[in-house]
Amino acid sequence: MQAMHGRLSDPGQYQALQHFITHSPWAAGPVWAQLRAVVPVRTGILAIDDTGFPKQGTRSVGVQRQYCGALGKIGNCQVAVSSALIADGRTWPLAYDLYLPVSWTDDAPRRTAAGIPDTLQFREKWRIALAQVRVILQAGFTLTGVVVDADYGSNAQFRTGLERLGLAYGVAIRGEMSCTVVGVPGTQSAAAIAQSAPETAWEDVTWGTGTAGPLTARFCALQVRPAKGRGDRWLLCERSHSDERKYYLLHLPATAALLDLVALARSRWPIEQQYRELKDDLGLDHFEGRTYQGWTHDVVLTAVAFTFLQIERGRTTVEPRPTLPVVRGWVREIMGLLYVVHNRRLLTMLDSFRRNAPLRR
Repeated sequence: MQAMHGRLSDPGQYQALQHFITHSPWAAGPVWAQLRAVVPVRTGILAIDDTGFPKQGTRSVGVQRQYCGALGKIGNCQVAVSSALIADGRTWPLAYDLYLPVSWTDDAPRRTAAGIPDTLQFREKWRIALAQVRVILQAGFTLTGVVVDADYGSNAQFRTGLERLGLAYGVAIRGEMSCTVVGVPGTQSAAAIAQSAPETAWEDVTWGTGTAGPLTARFCALQVRPAKGRGDRWLLCERSHSDERKYYLLHLPATAALLDLVALARSRWPIEQQYRELKDDLGLDHFEGRTYQGWTHDVVLTAVAFTFLQIERGRTTVEPRPTLPVVRGWVREIMGLLYVVHNRRLLTMLDSFRRNAPLRR
């Protein structure tokens, strides 16, 4: 925060910014609602994922030893569930929620020290994700599909929740997930189904371009019925040229073409790029505090900054761009206004001045 404040004012006088993030009583929820309202794109694919924030100690809210994607292994970290809209080649952060393990929700002293609201109880990550989907739909977004990794996609309750909301999805699943192939008796694992598919059922499909060139693999698609689920779904099997196997379950019409199945299942990668930009460029994982309220403040303001940059990227070259002094003025005005709004003494003084303005000579 000190380095950020140094671009606006004296870097040695950053306590006000520190207080604004960590302890000021404003609520992050209304800011998220306003952020969702100003996102210029209203239709797209929703990518849901969780991201880790490595920590050293034990006092940062929600921290414990758990799987951390940033480390690629189990480590001491916080984990947040996030939802981002993917549309027109860009991503737009729409929701972030801190995952609170039972070791925090069931420990009264830790809850009090971290300022965790009494109404916030333990929720599995997939329940947090479904709650975010509902909020995003209520905000007026049209979701053409939902994409998640295998931790969410292999959960039948999560998939059922999406189906009840009437949403299409293309979710990664684990190879051991059991399914019944339409027209074939008995259940098999997704990996076994892919293994038994004839070579003629596989096709080369290119779904994008990476730093090393076209992204191509072999795919086959079969209609299956998940052992834990209702109705027929598409099982999409992927085999890379190095023989790496991946599996996806898709809730799309039976008439969907293979290219459409691959396009949806393989559309999740931009959220990883968003995480890198949020962390490397905007400091999403550099929060200097331990409280729940401070964490929510830091994350929503980072999302606001990212959304601002996305909107700026979409400007035409003929439109004037705000200069740094103009942006600095906006930031000062916003922070000043928020400080006044949440200071009852100042509000009372302003109201008294308005009602009893001093006489002019």
